[in-house]
Amino acid sequence: MSWSVTIPGQPPSANHAYTIGKGYRKGGISYPKIIKTEEARAYQLGVAMLVRTARPSGWAPQGQVVCEYRFYLWDEADCTNLIKVIEDGIFPALDINDSRALPRAISKEIVPKSEARVEVTIT
Repeated sequence: MSWSVTIPGQPPSANHAYTIGKGYRKGGISYPKIIKTEEARAYQLGVAMLVRTARPSGWAPQGQVVCEYRFYLWDEADCTNLIKVIEDGIFPALDINDSRALPRAISKEIVPKSEARVEVTIT
């Protein structure tokens, strides 16, 4: 069974979705830690909400999950870096480990900013 969801806007690239922050060990000792940017966190929360809404009731995949991506971007970007950010929103929303993902970038077009979106078909 396949189903689709359209995610408005252009996702942030994985190159810009993470930054160096601070983590803390016992005793308050700090260390450098990779953290998500607020932009990436907000985008992934939006993706999760859309995915939960679009998911058909009773959909329970067995084995691997194929995600086909059709990108309509307002700015040139590396699809591989976009897919990682999107999948970090999709798979937690489906309660599935993203190690089961088989991503496929099907197409990429440059469009006006107001028409930017990612169309995802999940099988």
